[in-house]
Amino acid sequence: MQNQITTIFFDLFGVLLGIDQSVVVQYLSKLTNTPYFKTREITMGEPFMRLERGEIKFEEYVEAIRNTLPNGDRINPDSLRNMWMNSKIGEMPAVSLLNKLLINYNVWVISNTTESHIKSLKSQFNFLEKVNGIVTSERAGVHKPHTNIFKFALAEANCDAINGLFIDDSYSNTESAETLGIISHHYTEFDGLVDFLQKNLEI
Repeated sequence: MQNQITTIFFDLFGVLLGIDQSVVVQYLSKLTNTPYFKTREITMGEPFMRLERGEIKFEEYVEAIRNTLPNGDRINPDSLRNMWMNSKIGEMPAVSLLNKLLINYNVWVISNTTESHIKSLKSQFNFLEKVNGIVTSERAGVHKPHTNIFKFALAEANCDAINGLFIDDSYSNTESAETLGIISHHYTEFDGLVDFLQKNLEI
């Protein structure tokens, strides 16, 4: 094994937890005539995280993505709300890997969210009690993709950058982590994540 990895850092929303984003993103991609991955980056980016954290209302979220997406004026807030309400948040396939990874590695979560939000999620999702630690942007005092949140996480996990692995569904976040020397993976689908882990870990 080339890299002596000791700690794996996972993003939370979009990697371990999420709504069935593909349905919503596909709908908006076709509606606005925007490529799927560009639509996903916009609709599941910071406005979505602000909505998840309870910082903005759904109407404000819709306004934010309407202003950013090409042809965003085609989005009907009521139609999108109906689709959204029928998509419940749940565990994504990557959660199935955690028990095996925890045997030989420390597993941490880095998320742009609040401590109270994590406390609420722990009551719904047991795997959050199993990981070695959770770094929130609230506690770190800075949001991804700022490099300081990764420095904070490394310190919390007592891990050097060269011994860490980071997975996130936002390219800007993985790019930022890589500037510190953390081997990173831009998550787009489960099979790609498995290939990445097999290349870099003893699993």
